[in-house]
Amino acid sequence: MTDKEKLNSILRLRLFYATERELSALVGYNLRGNHFSRFKPFQCEAYFSRFAEECRLQTQGAIDLATMLHQYKATSHFFQTRIARTAYESDKSFVHPLLDHLFLGSEASKETVGGKVSDLCNQYDKANADDELNIGILLLITYGLLPTFGNKSIQDVPHIIGDFERAYALLMDIAKSHKEQANAKFREMLCLKEMRQLIEEERTGDRFLNRLLLIHITNDALRRIFAFVNPTRLKELNERLEPMALNLHGVWRCDDDAENVFWEFYRVNDMAHILYRNEIDYEQATIRYTHYQLMFKDLGYKDFCYTIIMQPVANYNNLLGRELPNDAMSSDFTQVEYDRNRTVNRLTFTVRSPLGDRPLTLVPANLSKVAVTHRSLHFYDRFVAVDGKVEGFRLVDEQAEYAVDFIPIDDVAVTSSALFFKIDGETYRLDKWDANGEETIPGISVLTHEDNFLLAHLTDRDTPRLFFCLDTINQNIDFTTLLAQPYFRPLTTITDLF
Repeated sequence: MTDKEKLNSILRLRLFYATERELSALVGYNLRGNHFSRFKPFQCEAYFSRFAEECRLQTQGAIDLATMLHQYKATSHFFQTRIARTAYESDKSFVHPLLDHLFLGSEASKETVGGKVSDLCNQYDKANADDELNIGILLLITYGLLPTFGNKSIQDVPHIIGDFERAYALLMDIAKSHKEQANAKFREMLCLKEMRQLIEEERTGDRFLNRLLLIHITNDALRRIFAFVNPTRLKELNERLEPMALNLHGVWRCDDDAENVFWEFYRVNDMAHILYRNEIDYEQATIRYTHYQLMFKDLGYKDFCYTIIMQPVANYNNLLGRELPNDAMSSDFTQVEYDRNRTVNRLTFTVRSPLGDRPLTLVPANLSKVAVTHRSLHFYDRFVAVDGKVEGFRLVDEQAEYAVDFIPIDDVAVTSSALFFKIDGETYRLDKWDANGEETIPGISVLTHEDNFLLAHLTDRDTPRLFFCLDTINQNIDFTTLLAQPYFRPLTTITDLF
């Protein structure tokens, strides 16, 4: 496609704006009738370059506009030649088998999915040999939420909110149909929660939703839904996350807090931090705390990042294989400010914070400026000096019922056939493959010594539990259960190494 053809496609498909009038106002020309046909090649190149940059901004760099337009055209052709005017267009019976085939590697044989669906899956594979197709676009066209690429009777989009609501319901249905297979049980996955919140914000007057975002969110949600069913895809998804390198140390304060409240960051790894909210009770000599797990994702900008916020119940329920409540995880676009030495001196959760649906600004505590009243200055000095442990003060976990003690396993060796761990002075062997050549634990074959291996202690209904955690693929196995398996054993002789 030439740049002129790409621009006319952007207009015809209403990718950025719901109406022709809005796009005309943006470019400063009335596009009705001849569209971009009157524009010179240089103008078209400049305009398309600007739209491509806007596409990267709106999709956080996930979509290359030229590539997506090419996929849209090829996917429309596949729909029109293989699905349109067939029973598939009305009953949608191919959707779940095709998704399972693409994301889970499920065999699309005539015996498992039926002859016609099997043929359709094979045809999709052929057409997509060079990543020509886009499954999100195919899904949206099939359900009437996007027009086909060459449709000349395209009109303005009157109900973009309604289109997003229908897509949300469709994605929720796909997620629920795979919930039992997933290794994390969500009532509403975070990506779908964010989609619902975008719809709610649009209802209040925001003008942010468009078809480009609909394509992006649909593809992103599909990847995340199936990542929790296929551990290998989960590892791939995690590896694509770029951590935001933030230097967060010491005691932090919020101006809205009472003087006896302070916050602390502890770095877990490149991606994760633990944030503690501490409240000092001087009369009872206690420090009541709540901790939250934060993951900062680099979006390519130094002054803000995407933050995932996990409440204590998230890890607890995940380990036990229980459903995560809706408030267990949330997200925010967080503003970051630095001093002249590139040290973070202000962190602002703009919409959602560890405290819920409310902003929160944290700044490093300047101990020389902390109010002297109520012994605060003296306490802060002592607290910092002894790394958070103050003689005579008792620590009280405000959410002790969800307490999990994670212990990293540092001594790890990985071979082509097994993983070796040293735990409490004893070395264990975990085979990757069983006697039938199947993975002993789904996803274990893709792990390396650079992945995270943990032990997790918790109490479930007054019963202590110990879990062995393959963190990167979210596989958490009760240690007692693991010890009973033939593929996991302590090393007793040198031959156990081979």
